[in-house]
Amino acid sequence: MTTQVLTSTALPSQALEASQDGTCAAIRLQGAASPHIEIPPGKVLVRIPDMFNSIMAVAPKVNPLYEEVKFEAEEWIAKKLNAGDRMKNILSKTDFAWFCAVAVPDAGKEELKTLCDWGNWVFPFDDIFDNGKLKDDPNAASKVMEDLLLIMRGGIREGEVPAFIEIHDTVWERVTKVDFYPRYGWGINFGCDLTLTAVQIRFLSAMTEYCDGARDHVGHQSKARCPNLSEYIEVRRRGVGVTPVIALMEYALRLQVSDHVYEHESFGKLKRIVIDVILIQNDIISYKKEEAEGVPHNLITVLRCGGMTTQEAFNHAGEMLNGCYQEWLDVTTEFPEGQDVRGYIEGTRNIMLASLHWHFRSDRYFGEMKDFVRQHRIIFVNRDDHMSQSKGMELAVSGFQSWVITFWKRFGAVLSYIRR
Repeated sequence: MTTQVLTSTALPSQALEASQDGTCAAIRLQGAASPHIEIPPGKVLVRIPDMFNSIMAVAPKVNPLYEEVKFEAEEWIAKKLNAGDRMKNILSKTDFAWFCAVAVPDAGKEELKTLCDWGNWVFPFDDIFDNGKLKDDPNAASKVMEDLLLIMRGGIREGEVPAFIEIHDTVWERVTKVDFYPRYGWGINFGCDLTLTAVQIRFLSAMTEYCDGARDHVGHQSKARCPNLSEYIEVRRRGVGVTPVIALMEYALRLQVSDHVYEHESFGKLKRIVIDVILIQNDIISYKKEEAEGVPHNLITVLRCGGMTTQEAFNHAGEMLNGCYQEWLDVTTEFPEGQDVRGYIEGTRNIMLASLHWHFRSDRYFGEMKDFVRQHRIIFVNRDDHMSQSKGMELAVSGFQSWVITFWKRFGAVLSYIRR
């Protein structure tokens, strides 16, 4: 067995892998307590970029209501889904409440819980389009999206409402109860009498954008087509689910950014940068999990489709991320003055901090290895020849589903809805 020494800071240009004869190679981390780490056959060791630098080097502030709201939010959604103890435990370990507590550290209890409820909802909802029932069915996906947005657009529901639709309806109901913002006529867009505040309009627009992006991802997968980098980024910006969080951050912190200020070009730039930061962070961290599940909606996969090796793709993603960090610093100097404007800017950084720290806090991506991966920045993934043999689309599937898919199948919420 060949052993290679890997320092704690060196970023390799090529992945380290097992021997061609299928035997395990090994690496030794310089200065680490463990002398050897074996590289399993068919796998390569790659180093992920350092993401905790520049604007992400600050420590996150956690809302003091975190533990109280975490318990109540998880109990609430578990009751909605008639969840048992096992599913409650999975939900607790995912701990999206911590993400929310960092994203809005100064929010009140009701506002923090609303964001938590949306966050606990969005992961299982999003995964039905990644690797669930709707992953390659654009028509069924469109129906679900239209039903989801019905109430937000002033429509009326008839008949029994599936649990995952009802959960989101309650989030929208709470957002619409906020009455200290001025209201605007918006129903003309949907042929109804509907007045909304600026924050509600932004949340509705963000959810519409998110649904469009998720639908486009399904379209790419149904055609077995790997998009190029620019196509992927354009679609992923809509479907990554960041703009709804930004809108809910405004709601939770009760920021009042007027439309004429919000239309300043710096706001658009800032949102685009925050979206890019989070999607790049997420795709770097989730690649190992998504590769195992056969999910092709990932930046690393797209870069590999374009001809890069796995390590080159991670390196390039790191360069993209560092560029975004600098862009965020640059654009924050272009904003008009105002306390709520400053709160908005800081709120976007908190969202990015929440996302990055939560990815390594949750068991969702690396399980018990999460602390090791954060410290040493190394993961094992499939060899590069897996991609070339499949022409970039058919990833090696391990045969297991993510816990969120198991979660929804357990209760039949999605599947019973699709069969209606």
